[in-house]
Amino acid sequence: MQKEKYVELGTDWQTDDAIECCTKDPGQTPTGCDCCYDSWVEELKKVKQDFGQVNEDAIQLNEQYKQVTAERDKLKSWLDDLDKADDLSRTLCNQVNIMTSQTEKICINTDKSTESIGILFCMVKDFYEQTDLILTLYNDIIACIKCLNSDELTENSGIVKCLTLFYGKLDAVIKTRNEVIKAIMTAIKQSTLLHEQICSEFGLKEIINEWNEILACDEECGSSGAESKPGGSCKDGPDVAAGDDKCKLVPVLTLRVCNDPYYKEIKDRYEQDKQEVITLAAELLTINKKREALAACQNSLIAAIKETNPKELCK
Repeated sequence: MQKEKYVELGTDWQTDDAIECCTKDPGQTPTGCDCCYDSWVEELKKVKQDFGQVNEDAIQLNEQYKQVTAERDKLKSWLDDLDKADDLSRTLCNQVNIMTSQTEKICINTDKSTESIGILFCMVKDFYEQTDLILTLYNDIIACIKCLNSDELTENSGIVKCLTLFYGKLDAVIKTRNEVIKAIMTAIKQSTLLHEQICSEFGLKEIINEWNEILACDEECGSSGAESKPGGSCKDGPDVAAGDDKCKLVPVLTLRVCNDPYYKEIKDRYEQDKQEVITLAAELLTINKKREALAACQNSLIAAIKETNPKELCK
């Protein structure tokens, strides 16, 4: 770039190599006094065009990056909620498993209790049958004493007093029979009902087992779960076609959540968006570097052209 004033050329100026630079018409701009000016002007046009294209590509890529990032974040939030739901179902399964274990123990205990009460009933029954037999023997002895009508066997005699005292004790035992039998029968009834309500085909144990099946407590993540079925309904109307899928509410999650097709779909979409964000970030970094380089080049050319502008230098 010339800093000094230009002087008039000699008669041999047409043989100088600078003739091409000085006679080249740059268009509306007067011919430059610097041989690089025209090439910089042309180069600036190309750089501006390239910068405009790269800038527009960068803007569109940045918008795509922001859109995919927002979608990824929403999918991550929804995926986290689904994971929480799965964790809660696992916690519930743990409680159900505890209940299952307890009901199994209760079933064993109630079964043994019913059996034991039955044995006890047989023992009590035998006991009172023996008391009845003893009472029969007592009555036979008393009848025999009365039949003998002996002076030695009066009511004040020792043996009769002993028999009378024995009868009092025996009678007291016999009088407990009804209450004892009633209590044992009640115990048998209650233990049997308890066993049936917990351990029968329609008892609590089977209900808990059904909960365990519904919650898919024995299922691990990664195994084939039940397919999600769309549910819900809409009101029938003239504009609603029968069997229209738009009238169905989705998703209807099935347990276990981590094996539900909808969960897998969300997770796959999240992983895809996650990878796409990484790819777009790398592309955006590259195109931003290119845009910045073109912007720097453009600014440099503008500054250089301004310095070598013949309108200013050839005054």
